[in-house]
Amino acid sequence: MSAPFRIRKPSATGVTRTGSGVGRQDGIKHWMDRLIRLIPSEIVAVYLAGKGYATSWLGIWAIVCLGLVLIIRIWGTKEPGKKVQWVAVVVSAISFVIWIYAMGGQFLSLSLPDPGVASAAMLVWTVVVPIFYQGD
Repeated sequence: MSAPFRIRKPSATGVTRTGSGVGRQDGIKHWMDRLIRLIPSEIVAVYLAGKGYATSWLGIWAIVCLGLVLIIRIWGTKEPGKKVQWVAVVVSAISFVIWIYAMGGQFLSLSLPDPGVASAAMLVWTVVVPIFYQGD
């Protein structure tokens, strides 16, 4: 599978090329596809799996996982003949940071006084960003 996290803009007819051929997508389906590709759920799962072992260095574990987000998303948006989708990489990195704070985590020694702010930010960010970022 080439560039599994690459976000492709639908053509004017609503037909989008995917890895499995040509398929018809309506607006909500394309928005959902972008939403899913912009949330780094695979690394959120890695973070959660290692969180119990990294109790004394949880902030550093979050930084390691952020590095994994960057590596995986750079690889996952690079396609032969095309550049990395840097906007998607940055959006995924920001999403990861917001998700970590929403789950009560921290980066290095930085924590939020009210995790509710991060939870609200996660909800808004996750829904709104795919509306504006359409890919290429």
